[in-house]
Amino acid sequence: METDPQLVPSVVSVMVVHEPGDWFDATLQALADQDYPNLRSLFLVTARDDVRFDEVSTRIRAVIPSAFIRPAPANLGFGPVVNEVLRLVDGDNGFFLLCHDDIAPARNAVRVLVAELFRSNAGIVGPKLVDWDEPRLLQHVGLGLDRFGEVDPVVEPGEFDQEQHDAVRDVFVLPSACLLVRADLFRALGGFDPGITFHGEDIDLCWRAHLTGARVIVVPDARVRHRERLAERRPDLHHRALQSRHRMRTVATLTGAPRLLGRSIQLVLVTLVELVVGLFTGRFGEALSSLRALGGLIPRTGSIAARRRAIRGQRVVHEREVLSLQDRGSSRLNSYLRGKETATFVGADSTVRRWRETSFGPLLAWFLVVLAIVVGSRSFIRDSVPAVGEFLPYPDSPRDLWSSYRSSFDGRGMGATTANPTGWGLLTILSAVALFRMELLMTMSTVGMYLVGALGAWRLATVFPVNRARIAGMVVYVGSPLLPAALGRGEWSTLAWFAALPWMVHLA
Repeated sequence: METDPQLVPSVVSVMVVHEPGDWFDATLQALADQDYPNLRSLFLVTARDDVRFDEVSTRIRAVIPSAFIRPAPANLGFGPVVNEVLRLVDGDNGFFLLCHDDIAPARNAVRVLVAELFRSNAGIVGPKLVDWDEPRLLQHVGLGLDRFGEVDPVVEPGEFDQEQHDAVRDVFVLPSACLLVRADLFRALGGFDPGITFHGEDIDLCWRAHLTGARVIVVPDARVRHRERLAERRPDLHHRALQSRHRMRTVATLTGAPRLLGRSIQLVLVTLVELVVGLFTGRFGEALSSLRALGGLIPRTGSIAARRRAIRGQRVVHEREVLSLQDRGSSRLNSYLRGKETATFVGADSTVRRWRETSFGPLLAWFLVVLAIVVGSRSFIRDSVPAVGEFLPYPDSPRDLWSSYRSSFDGRGMGATTANPTGWGLLTILSAVALFRMELLMTMSTVGMYLVGALGAWRLATVFPVNRARIAGMVVYVGSPLLPAALGRGEWSTLAWFAALPWMVHLA
């Protein structure tokens, strides 16, 4: 298949099609309605069998009779499948329009993208992406990126399009849902990274384009509707793990050699900080995925080194210029500082969507609370819990406690022949947390009630969208004089009830 020279440059749209739904007809019609005079379509269909391939081909030809349709393996991922265009289309002239199969570009989208690419002398241009069902909602107007591979979405969740992002501007990343790239540049880059299946192929491509000195520009006048529901369509993929793994791979392969060691150390430190911050912001899973992906780089050192050698010739621009285009610091940590997450409050008559502030205030408050608990309970931690009131010492070893639990004789007081409490067996299992040291377990089961109750008070205060209210509720709870009095008199049952109370109210 060859592109014919025309008065206007040739554009070949390359769309990867994977088990499309009813919405695919709208996608095909949007491509067929484009007013660009020299647009050809190549469809790479990932079908389970020939029957399914024929069904999809029939749907495509019913709308675009001149389309080129080729089968593609389903397990390669979007980027490696798109790379087939380098083999199927000859020549370095013209452009490639790389598309997902769940987009619907406006009628003039391709024409506007081509015109701006020439006007700005860009290498890659992309449109404004809006929601498929609600076109007034913005999805993406370009993306920022920090040196750790974290994306800054620019657009806030639920943000309406009021022309606030309608300026043509340079961006670091364009989503792969729809982007127009010069054919010669795409060939020089070798296409997408074949080692990235899903999530992150656009970051790697745009980063390497910057290394060659090409401009990456968003063109908001070109509007494209996008469904963006990969998680629903591919539930078999571990999306969070793929995002983290490919992000780490991109940083490891594209960071310059003089900065690679320092960047690796920074990446470890930032990941550890994200773990702590994520623990108090509900994003611990993301941070944990980053930590696992960071450790996964070690067994992949050979493939990463081979990839660095393969793209060595693409490094034309000095890395300082590329770094100047990236966001400073960590985009994820910066989002905690400046970010606002939305929370939905359901009332009797309406559902109101409000902004909830996020900052390092909760992290600082928790640090001070834990510090106060440690200082206030230092004698319990240093000298173990005294045998006062209900603070009866545990047996010397978990084995003794387990033997007492299995025995039919209760040796407390005068003794009795009866079933022993189930809690004895539970304490035997929990002793593993204290490394089977019973004195440490006793300290954790008393002083730890402070922390359990503080966490319950924090969760109870999540009904408030303001962090100050949540911090105040937790501090008032921890500062109650009832807890020190219970510790002084050895009233463990009082500690347990006081720790369980906020959880009971929260769950109720």
